[in-house]
Amino acid sequence: MNDRQTPKLLLTLTPVAIALTALSLLLSIQSVRAQNGDDIYVDKRLGRVDPLVHVGEYLTFTILIRNDTAFTVTTLPLADTYDAAVLGYANAVPPPDAIDEGAGQLDWADLTDFFGDLPPGREVLVVVGFIAEHPQAAVVNAAEVHDALGTSGALSGTTSIDDGTDSVGGSSPVDKELLAGLSPQVGQPLTFTVVITNDGFTTMTVAPLVDTYNPAWLAFNYAAPPPDLIDASGGVLTWTDLTIWTGDVPAHASISVTTVFTALATTDGAMNRAEVVGASDWYGNDMGGGADDVPITIIGPTPTPAPTATPEQKREKDKEKPTPTPVVLTPTPTATPEVPLLPETGQARHRSDGRLFAVLLSLGVGVGPALLVHACRRAFLRRDRASE
Repeated sequence: MNDRQTPKLLLTLTPVAIALTALSLLLSIQSVRAQNGDDIYVDKRLGRVDPLVHVGEYLTFTILIRNDTAFTVTTLPLADTYDAAVLGYANAVPPPDAIDEGAGQLDWADLTDFFGDLPPGREVLVVVGFIAEHPQAAVVNAAEVHDALGTSGALSGTTSIDDGTDSVGGSSPVDKELLAGLSPQVGQPLTFTVVITNDGFTTMTVAPLVDTYNPAWLAFNYAAPPPDLIDASGGVLTWTDLTIWTGDVPAHASISVTTVFTALATTDGAMNRAEVVGASDWYGNDMGGGADDVPITIIGPTPTPAPTATPEQKREKDKEKPTPTPVVLTPTPTATPEVPLLPETGQARHRSDGRLFAVLLSLGVGVGPALLVHACRRAFLRRDRASE
């Protein structure tokens, strides 16, 4: 080989050498990545924004698996572990091949049976659902890919842990009120209503209630439902479990109790208290209690005033009285005595005597008869004289 051919040969071999060097570097990088265990990416997260989960709530975890290797994954086992003392397994997509609720572990023998083989860069999503059964802070839930196989052989596994979830229990707040419209007075009944609410995401199965009052001011009459224990001297009413009467209380539902007392004495500091202690839910968890106080003022009996008739009532009574009928006095007619008329003589001067009789007759009894007798005498005398 002469000196003129050497440069030409070097120019020909240089690209080949560069390609071989690049291939060697790529293979070495892939080998390092496989040894470092970052071939298959796993990320497990709570499937909600708020990490605070209430007892009885359904929650999900999402497990993201991505093939970051340069080879196709042909076998992909997965194990999911959870705290069985806090969470109860509900369901999963795809469903696991084995479930050990005592140990708190779910196993998928090969996810490629459901998703198919995973070429480089492909990712799949597994969703697991649980029920929060007990309260606890920092619930740990972990997912791990193990014993994965690819076209190049065995691949290292990867684990993802979610420990940022808190599970909290429910509570049972109480609201007690005096029946609207009542004015507490000595000797009058007082009615109270007690409302207990299941402020949780699971069923309340035990709901005890204690109602306390001052027996110097109030006397217990009855309640619905009736209490299991009555301490009249101490002023304590006890219901061991109201669900015996009402049934279990669903999530966010309420039950009520009515109590009736009689006011005994005047006071401005009477107190009536209702409290729930020892309530529990479907999973046997203690639920936070609640209490409410009702301050009342009791006044003395109001004297009943004598009824006073109003002007309107007086007018009404006057209308009811019968109106007297006016009596019209009618004069009793007096019998007029019959006076025999004298026979007419045919002379005009004698006709005045008839008018005289009428005047005398109108004068009535008393003076009239005397004048009448006198007139008659004069008439007879005139007649005798005329006949002579």
